[in-house]
Amino acid sequence: MTSKTPGDAGAPVQPVQPPSRICVVGGAGFLGSILVELLLDEGHQVTILDALLYGDEGIRHLLDRPGLSLVPGDLRDIAATIHAFRDAHAVVHLGALVGDPACDIDERLTLDINRDATVKAAAIARGLGISRFVFASTCSVYGASSDLLDESSPLGPISVYARSKMESEQLLLAQSGNGFWPTVLRFGTLYGRSQRERFDLVVNLLTAQAVATGEITVFGGRQWRPFVHVRDGAEAILACLKAPSAAVGGQVFNVGADDQNHRLTEIAEIISQVVPGVRVRVAPATAQEADYRVCFAAIRSATGFSPRRTVADGVAEIAGAVSRGAVPDYTDARYSNFKALSGGEVLAALAGNELPGAAPVPSAIG
Repeated sequence: MTSKTPGDAGAPVQPVQPPSRICVVGGAGFLGSILVELLLDEGHQVTILDALLYGDEGIRHLLDRPGLSLVPGDLRDIAATIHAFRDAHAVVHLGALVGDPACDIDERLTLDINRDATVKAAAIARGLGISRFVFASTCSVYGASSDLLDESSPLGPISVYARSKMESEQLLLAQSGNGFWPTVLRFGTLYGRSQRERFDLVVNLLTAQAVATGEITVFGGRQWRPFVHVRDGAEAILACLKAPSAAVGGQVFNVGADDQNHRLTEIAEIISQVVPGVRVRVAPATAQEADYRVCFAAIRSATGFSPRRTVADGVAEIAGAVSRGAVPDYTDARYSNFKALSGGEVLAALAGNELPGAAPVPSAIG
């Protein structure tokens, strides 16, 4: 889709430099908790807006940091969103129901949270005069293709999750202009460790299974996926915030590395090299699978960003954590978005917009 850029308006917005006030929606999550720490380390003042659906473990170690404030709330809550966005120079929107299985539980709820709340949040940001709005999307919007895909390639999402992100992108970019410059980041499949651990991601899950059971099963295996370490994902967001709006405003970027497009059988081979003796079984695919290879030249050209970690690095850190008992039970529901939502209580609270609250952390910003 063609979008407007700051150059079209003739008034580029300057890079986000510390000390700036940045609101991170979903800042307690897998990616968000790493980003928040990076922003604080750089001297930014950070407000987290998060429903704490999976708890606060990801940010517990940060709660006493100067410059951090926490607004426990649902993005669908307009009052909470306005409170969190107030005085922000930029918004980074990571909050969503994430992953195909989790989003398939309730399609209407997924679209309500992932798409409709995103449109409202963008309108609030625009109304408050916030020019920078970075939105986390996914490379799964491409669906299945034998071509090497870039940001101009046709989209063909085959899951509710991917469709919710595609429609969010389109509605968000349609608001570009008049001082509001969203940037859409299509992330490859994330892997690696975070303070909010996840073991519903293919690299993390297969690695944990390899260490714990000595055997992994790959379904299909010939399908391509782009991968990116979660810490590199956070650094990509930081790179976009540091770039002038003329370079990134109103734009879409794939986030990953050309040499981290892998078939799933290749992922199994990498795991077997790090975890010796693991048995690899390949089984028929159980459903239609996303299958795509992606080009990442655009973000490299616009921001200079390039991932610094490889899948082998991520496998090694996960394998080490499981081996030494840092992750007592990788099958625990708290490490899986789908399992956490499948319990019923959290899903019912989400559907009723009655999430359990947490005591707000007073702002250290002043």
